[in-house]
Amino acid sequence: MAKKLRVGLIGLGSICQGGHIPGWLAADGCEIVAGADPSSGARESTQRRAGLGADLLFEDYSQMLAQVELDVVDICTPQKLHVKPALDAFKAGCHVLVEKPMATSSADVRKMIAAAQAADRLLMVGQSMRFTQEHLALKRWVDAGLVGEVYWGRASWLRSRGVPVRPSFLLSQFSAGGPTYDIGVHVLDLSLWLMGHPEPVSVSANTWLKIANRPSLMKHDPKMYELPEDLAVAFIRFANGACLSLEASWALNSPELDTWSVMLAGTEGGIVNNPPTLVREEAGMLTNTYTQVNPDAGIASHTAQIVAFAEAIRKGLPSPVPGEQALFTQRILDGVYKSARQGREVKV
Repeated sequence: MAKKLRVGLIGLGSICQGGHIPGWLAADGCEIVAGADPSSGARESTQRRAGLGADLLFEDYSQMLAQVELDVVDICTPQKLHVKPALDAFKAGCHVLVEKPMATSSADVRKMIAAAQAADRLLMVGQSMRFTQEHLALKRWVDAGLVGEVYWGRASWLRSRGVPVRPSFLLSQFSAGGPTYDIGVHVLDLSLWLMGHPEPVSVSANTWLKIANRPSLMKHDPKMYELPEDLAVAFIRFANGACLSLEASWALNSPELDTWSVMLAGTEGGIVNNPPTLVREEAGMLTNTYTQVNPDAGIASHTAQIVAFAEAIRKGLPSPVPGEQALFTQRILDGVYKSARQGREVKV
């Protein structure tokens, strides 16, 4: 019987509790053997959910890496705290799964890619939206050539009143940006994946902070809000001539309470995610084709990404979401904020 992959968790907050711990517990041939987080409450929750002894839960992840034999490290810390744990985990000889966004600068993404290559270990970014049944259906249409050459797309996630309440989302010591880094990165990555990851060349963007830093109907403390935006809009150009519009908001005077969509237009057809729809000319008509996605056919997206990562490690396959793809995403994110600061289109 093959040896189980021994997994250590770094950052034991809500996404770890609700997504990653259930994922690793459901993945065959894997076992959670340790965890680390400065919060005693998070450690206690992990003790209950993962069935770990208190001696295997650490305040400092460095102690975990030094004291526990690990094959995989799963990083769910706030976005600005991804890089050093990843670099240290690679030095310890571990494969690394890191939550999105991979980092907060292209330079840091490149450091993580180089560290993975030097350690000969896999690096995967937790872009869970790629693993839903609906989005896998869209990818099958694209891969079958039914969309053709994608030349324009729109990626949008707009919340009218939806600023997270946790300080890790609001304080600049933890986060480099607001909705663009939190929810915008999801629809951006999904779009790039469906488009085949064209080379980004420029970004023109604007960001606004108009609502989240003042009293409102939202439950967060506006005095804690240290981020540059509650709304961002960007226009991205690619080397192949394609373009993508990106919109992300946590707070906006809009009728959409919490809506998100990805739409791509191609030479042979178009696709939209909600519901999964293919638009084509057929039999002399413009038709909409819908998939019948069985909600019971798959598993939760966080679990699916973990299962795929574990399989890649065991079989020597490429990373399901490699750092090189995340570098395209990060170059665009860097460009959004740079363009907004400078008030002009910037090269990425």
